[in-house]
This record gives sequence, structure tokens and C-alpha cells, in this order.
Amino acid sequence: METEKSEESTEPEFDFSSTATDNFAKILKALNISLAVTSYQSARLILVRSDGETIDTNLKAFPRPMGIYADENHITLGTFNQVLEFKRADDILESIKNGSLDNTGNFSTKVLEKDKEKMQELKEQRDEEIAEVRKADALYLPRASLTTGMINIHDIAWGDEGLWVVNSTFSCLSTLSPDNSFVARWKPKFISKLVPEDRCHLNGMAMLNGKPKYVTTFNMEDSRDSWSEGRIDYGTLIDIDTDEILIEGMIMPHSPKVYKGEVYVCESGLGVVWRYNPITKEKAQVVKLQGFTRGLYFYGGVMFVGLSQVRASEIKTPSPISTMYDETYAGVWMINLEDNTEIGHIKFDGDVDQIYDIAIIPDSTMPELLNVNSSLTRHIFDFRDEI
Repeated sequence: METEKSEESTEPEFDFSSTATDNFAKILKALNISLAVTSYQSARLILVRSDGETIDTNLKAFPRPMGIYADENHITLGTFNQVLEFKRADDILESIKNGSLDNTGNFSTKVLEKDKEKMQELKEQRDEEIAEVRKADALYLPRASLTTGMINIHDIAWGDEGLWVVNSTFSCLSTLSPDNSFVARWKPKFISKLVPEDRCHLNGMAMLNGKPKYVTTFNMEDSRDSWSEGRIDYGTLIDIDTDEILIEGMIMPHSPKVYKGEVYVCESGLGVVWRYNPITKEKAQVVKLQGFTRGLYFYGGVMFVGLSQVRASEIKTPSPISTMYDETYAGVWMINLEDNTEIGHIKFDGDVDQIYDIAIIPDSTMPELLNVNSSLTRHIFDFRDEI
């Protein structure tokens, strides 16, 4: 069981426990991947790792982690009011495994602790973290952060023009720059102005050829928090190049993705994933699952689908899925796209009940990620010598 104690000892431990189907660890190992899963409700980035036999969930604390992007070199994470960038540093990992951080006597006293008790505490923290790093086959280090304000970042992705984020607070797509909180780049045609009112709950973004192509919204209204009131079956899938409403009448849509020329989208309020053909304008159900579908990723003919338990949310009208099942699940499901059947899953059994996004970390089954508050980051110097 994965648990963490709260800072106040009187509060209960948060239960991060999970169970997986017998084949889940084997599949991750065979594909040579791991999963990065965000859960804003539990304030954790969850790295789902495998040794081929068992699943290991590596928990990283962040304030309200939401959209996540990963590739062979980077992990980018949207949080409460910042976007954080991590770089893969396999050379640093190798040096740590070879003992480069074992002896603190190699460092200037300025990067250590003068107080003996604090220094002993630092050594103990370092030893624990070094032991964890040595288990890893990939290491991600913090490299940059941008402060955006609470723009309620949802989906994020890198494209030809930099990092794109769904700015739900201002109902627009944005790129980021060190000079501004954000740069507004596109908004739905029914949104009249950029104000922090979350008017239509713009949330999902699908990329195509290095540019945003499709988005999802909860409705087409132009007033403050309109999506949280009244009917919930006004959700849309929009082509941002043409402003065409491709699908409307969906219940709480999320997570559009383009795969092999077709658009996949979660109709979360029904627990469904749809496939939409932009040429024929037809849509077909791919799978219906026992949970609030949100978070999609495609890899090796497998569709990874995030599930969340149905919750009492800001929406006043309950979603249909809340009455379909006695119990709904939180976790990640693997779907075989050849026949749209389940291959396996990991299910969170404890207190984790909300999943937002999923990313695949390639070429790694046991990644480690260090946050800025790690004791090791003060002693890791990933630099270039151009003298």
C-alpha cells in the first residue's frame, strides 16, 4: 500500500494504493515505457513503473498537477500557477550510479549545511534519494518554470511555435513566454473577450502537424461559469482552423487526440471514447468504461484511457454515468485498438479518485524525477564547458 502522512500528524494518511491486472507490468516492460499520470485531487504526479513482474507507483508532490507532456528528452507539467520543465539527464544518472554524489567532502562548504544537525539530516535525505536514483533507468531534472497565474491550465503540448496550453480561465489557447503570464493565440468564435471567467470550460486540445487542431468545450456560452449551471449536454469538438463545430451535444467532453488521421475524444459524462472521421463526419464508439473517461494516449496500437470516479463537482446537474453504475473507478485502462477490447488496467483503490492526464515516458520502465525541493538538486550540476 502506498501512503503518505500529512504534515499535521492528526490528519489521516492519504492512501495511494493501487492494484493492476497481472499483465500490466509485463506490457509496460515489453513496450519499454512507463506512465506519467496526473491527479490534481491528490496533488500528485504518479509515475507508473515496472520491473516486468510488479508495478511501482512513484509519487511526486505538486500543487494541482493537470496537463502533462513527455518525450524522450523532456517532461512538461502544468500545475496550479506554473508550468514546470524537466530534462532527461542520463549522463548525470550514470555519474550518480558511479558514486559522484556519495562523498559530500567533494563540495564547497557553501553548498552544504553549517549546522551539524541540519547537515546530518541533509546526508540522510541525500542517501535515501541516491538509493532511489540508483534504481532508475532514466533521470529527469528540473530545468525551468514559468509563472502563469491561476489560468486553470488543462491540456498542454509542444508544437512548432513552442509550448501550447489550454487556458481555461480565459477561454483561449495560449503560448507561454518569460515576458508574460501567457500569450493568447486563439479563442472560440462565440467567446467575445478575454476575461478570467471560464465562460465555456475550454479544456482539451489535440495537436496535428505541430499545431493545435481540435479543442473541446463544455458548451458554447459567453458568460461567467456558464458551464456549471443548467444543462450539461452542450459539449463540443471544434476545428480551430475553420471554427467549425464538428460535434455538439456531448456531455463533458475532454482529451481530444489525433491518431491515424482520426480524432478520438472522451465523452466523460457517459464514460465513452469516440472516434471521429473528419472526412466522412461520422463518429463511432470505441469503448465504454466504468468511470469518467479523461486522459488519452496512443502507443504501439494501444490506447491508454484515464478513468476517474464520479464526483460531486461544480456541475449542478449530475452526469449520466453517476446513475449507470453502483461503483466507478479511477485508474488507467489499456485498450487494444484492433478490436477495442480491454487488455489490462491499473486501478487506484485508496483515496486517489481523480485522474486528469496521461503521458508515456518512452525508453524507460523505471524513471526517476527530482523536484526543486529535492536535497540532491543543490549538488547536481548539469553544465556545458565552453571555456
